[in-house]
Amino acid sequence: MLMKFKNIYKVAGIIGLYVLLQSRAGGPATIANLRVTGAPGDGTCANSTCHTSGSFEPTVSMSLFDGGNLAIKYDPGKTYTLKIINSPISGIPARYGFQAVALSAANAQAGEWGTTPMGMAQKTVSARKYIEHSAPATTGVFEMPWVAPAAGTGNVTFYAASIAANNNNQTSGDGMAKNSLVIQENGVSSTDEPGQDFATLEVMPNPVAELLNLRITSRLAGDHKIRIFSANGSMLKTEPVSLQPGQNLASVPVSELAPGIYLVQLCGNGHAAAGQMLKQ
Repeated sequence: MLMKFKNIYKVAGIIGLYVLLQSRAGGPATIANLRVTGAPGDGTCANSTCHTSGSFEPTVSMSLFDGGNLAIKYDPGKTYTLKIINSPISGIPARYGFQAVALSAANAQAGEWGTTPMGMAQKTVSARKYIEHSAPATTGVFEMPWVAPAAGTGNVTFYAASIAANNNNQTSGDGMAKNSLVIQENGVSSTDEPGQDFATLEVMPNPVAELLNLRITSRLAGDHKIRIFSANGSMLKTEPVSLQPGQNLASVPVSELAPGIYLVQLCGNGHAAAGQMLKQ
């Protein structure tokens, strides 16, 4: 009889572990009230109950769009699109996930997430409104509507973390990356510190004909990569670049690219920054 009960407990434990692993395929806030964006007061997915391995070397970039145009400032009450791209440096992840939040300078909720896209969910935890995957995604590109807050809110910082996973229903063998994006309120003079991105990109000229010229102002030195993505998130081109603190100039031939809007990403050493290019 004792052996029978032990077997029952063993089977129940296996079932419970399976359910836990499967449930974590949903968003961390929805499933377990976890805040993993890396924002002040939040943790990240790199913890003992989530994803602990550094596989795939993912980097995360964020951009805010007003229609098809890159937005560097927001108008109060207007709806924008936040685009998050998880770009793995090595390997091919089987699935992706993310969590994001928008906060004011006081680290309070800033604005609202609009209508939830398919495959995503919203969850309020500790008065902050998070948006995240509701099921594992096959692409590392996530787009979601964001309604800007009321006038006088000032700078808004988006925080996001994203997972590149091997889809083995375990917490091992995956990779996590996080980043932040600061957007100023239009018409408001800010004395806050500059955005937390490690570098800024300026495309010269924009639109671009045959040669993409970049003025890169970096806070860090080291070897990085310039990547060019299509509007649907496909990586089309990558070029190495070595940076020094301060202003740097770099060029990338783009004559083979079709006319349209592209995302230009600078990444390396766990950091990422992004800008927009219009190809003629």
